[in-house]
Amino acid sequence: MQDRWNAFMPYPDADVGHAAIGPLFGLRLAVKDLFDVAGYPTAAGNATVLAASGIKPSTAPLVQTLLDAGVCFVGKSNTDELAYSLIGGNIHFGMPINPRDPNLIPGGSSSGSAVAVAAGLADIGLGTDTSGSIRLPAAVNGLIGWRPTHGSLDNGALRPLAPTFDVPGFMTRSLEPMATVMSAVGVPAANDQPSSILIPEDIFQTIDDAVADEMIASLRSADMPIRRTHTIASFSLADLALAFITILQREAWESNQILFERSPEAIAPDIAERLLSGSRLDDEEVREARRIAALFSRQIDRLLCENVIVALPTLAMNPPTRDAEPESFAAFRAACIKLLCLSGLSGCPQLAFPIVNCTGNVSLSLFGARSADRMLMNVARRLRAE
Repeated sequence: MQDRWNAFMPYPDADVGHAAIGPLFGLRLAVKDLFDVAGYPTAAGNATVLAASGIKPSTAPLVQTLLDAGVCFVGKSNTDELAYSLIGGNIHFGMPINPRDPNLIPGGSSSGSAVAVAAGLADIGLGTDTSGSIRLPAAVNGLIGWRPTHGSLDNGALRPLAPTFDVPGFMTRSLEPMATVMSAVGVPAANDQPSSILIPEDIFQTIDDAVADEMIASLRSADMPIRRTHTIASFSLADLALAFITILQREAWESNQILFERSPEAIAPDIAERLLSGSRLDDEEVREARRIAALFSRQIDRLLCENVIVALPTLAMNPPTRDAEPESFAAFRAACIKLLCLSGLSGCPQLAFPIVNCTGNVSLSLFGARSADRMLMNVARRLRAE
């Protein structure tokens, strides 16, 4: 396959069979290089991990489910190093090129899967979402991005980053293949419609007024009950982001401690610094972060009962250019995590999609109760049909 977008890892082809019939037959699958696929190594975006990997003898259960549904595997896709970034860069294997705007970052860490789908090299991009690594690259590349309910999909033979937040997820160019993927991985059909859609004013006030107005106008056009609320929780976005990052950093350190202690020089400096930050956290800091996460999750459960959905901007700001300074990347990551952490802390599903006929790089997200994945899809279909 010609890959001028650097979407895929440069591995020799191996035969990966798939069912000759099934709901996904005729569709092509790119698999983030965190999942094992028989006949391939798993590098997790790191050269040392690649060297130690060896060829995997078996395939991750989730990938096998997709193959059994008829999908055709077309390659293992690039990922940010150790899946620990939202930018899309990788000092070992390079940054994939955003087909929508080659000057912009592709977003990470499921950058390769997003680019493969956006470039037409795959129909389905399998990735992971810990702090936004499905939703953010989907938004940046103009795709549909689904972060499923935490724990609802099999994560066997998947290299972890922060298990409290890690979720396998998918990207597609349109809603219909995403709905088919949901069926193939066992998400039950549902005809539920929301009792109302909440618009949190404190969140929409963090983005550009014109963009916020376009998003709200899109929601109103679907003729569903809309309610405004000042906030969705008793915690500020900054406090929630801090709790999220604290847990993320501690678990990322625990997942990568052995690699770091054996080969610290084999990890990019910015990734290494974040790992070290996790190693220095006080246990009381982590306990307090987990306390906030548990309280927030309970508040969200109460808020979202009776089929309530929250509408959110997917991105907090426009993505930086691929040659921006590290400070710009850090500012972008920090701003976006304030919105993207809500699903991680609560375990709730989120579906991100471009707004039809909206100017610029605008992605709207629907955020629902645990196991409300299909209801999010039903609402997105109504919005996208307008």
